Amino acid sequence: MTDRIEITVQGRAGSEPTRRVAANGASWVTFRLGATPRIPDRATGEYRDDRTGWFTVKVWRQLAENVAESVHKGTPVIVRGKVYVDTWTGESGERWDHVINADAVAVDLVGGTARYVRTVREEAARPAALTGPDGTRWETTEAPPEPGEEDALEEVAAEELAALGAGS
Repeated sequence: MTDRIEITVQGRAGSEPTRRVAANGASWVTFRLGATPRIPDRATGEYRDDRTGWFTVKVWRQLAENVAESVHKGTPVIVRGKVYVDTWTGESGERWDHVINADAVAVDLVGGTARYVRTVREEAARPAALTGPDGTRWETTEAPPEPGEEDALEEVAAEELAALGAGS
């Protein structure tokens, strides 16, 4: 069993998402997320803003592409993922940051509306072995025709051949 801390944070994007590409070609996006809890003030009976907590949100692959298109500075979001503390040494000494490796990012609809647009991923072309009319095989990166398309392709080829023959 792996120990991990999962967290859900409701807040606002504090920066524009920054898109990057890792060495293995995977895309990833980071943005800052600020969460300011509202707490009751016992003296006045009203609510006031407490201290803002800041996180760096990291998202990967297709979710990263969708976040880059959908989230902007100030967008209210709900982020779920695994949290860890990133430490490094900077000019002013040791520094640290709370990082959320997000597996879900959603626009918070409490204060507004959104329109969902499904992302359509294009499949990478797969090499296919094809056989020509003379029995010769060759490799291509074009996808093979769908079932039933072969007949239509043969009809088009026959019409083109007939047209060429009529013109001679």
